[in-house]
Amino acid sequence: MSKLRLFIGISLVVLMDLPMFLTLDNQQNVELIKRNYRIMTDLRALETFVEVADCLSFSDAGRRLRLPASTVTTRVKSLEARLGVRLLDRSTRTVALTAEGQLFLEHCRRALEELSLASKAVGSAQNASGQVRVSIPVAFPMAQFAEIVGRFRTVYPSITIKVFVDDRPASFIEEGVDLALRGGAPGGEGLIARHLLDTDIIFVSPPDSINDLDLPILRPVARESGAANRQEGIATRSLQLSLEFVLSGQARAYLPRQICQDAINAGLLEEGEGPDGTQPPLSLFLVYHDKYHQTKRIQLFKDFLIRELTQTTNPD
Repeated sequence: MSKLRLFIGISLVVLMDLPMFLTLDNQQNVELIKRNYRIMTDLRALETFVEVADCLSFSDAGRRLRLPASTVTTRVKSLEARLGVRLLDRSTRTVALTAEGQLFLEHCRRALEELSLASKAVGSAQNASGQVRVSIPVAFPMAQFAEIVGRFRTVYPSITIKVFVDDRPASFIEEGVDLALRGGAPGGEGLIARHLLDTDIIFVSPPDSINDLDLPILRPVARESGAANRQEGIATRSLQLSLEFVLSGQARAYLPRQICQDAINAGLLEEGEGPDGTQPPLSLFLVYHDKYHQTKRIQLFKDFLIRELTQTTNPD
């Protein structure tokens, strides 16, 4: 068991607590440092115990670890005292595992191996590269998606995001789409449709124009866009363009509250009751192959999308 594994374990523990450390007061920081020191001490003791169990010799384990035999002995005794059991039977000439020591050794090996795998996973994530092909619907807010991609590529600059804007069922085979954002319940054979959010659809107009019958009504998220817009002079499936038409005084519209709220708060839009009544929420799903078909770069962007889009509606 190499020193690298011990370093991996210590690094992971410290890194996991770093954000917490930065938000605590001095006394809490002291307690956190003490706790991490105890954890690091335990990890050193585990590594030392495994080396002794492998060698069945305190002096040989010391040579492998480049430690004095007395330090090896002290660490093992400290571990036994903490556990309250004897792990090794030793005499002047021999060292042997007790039954409890054998059981503990098996768990130690697995724990240290998991730490090594965790480090490799983090390393492979940082080194991930290549292209992820993503399909998003026409009605999705483009500015929001561009910001998400920008934040992702700040962390993973070697991963390229190729975006298709399309309302057709995502073609995971013919066009090689890796991930798709879709409304409804767009699952299929071999696909997973993960629900991300529900957004309220509200009726908005320019100020003091909620009942102005001269203004056409845009319905960019309606199921049947052609019929729903009723050829009222303006028709579009773009949420952002629909919002701009309303802000410029040219139309009224049914739009997701998420993209309208700031304008409503600023007095640039008026919210009211529209002729179609209350609209069902707009659902958004992330569609993808099951995890066995995913490369590391796809997993990274998938998890990033899930985190970003669910935080949008659940900031707490």
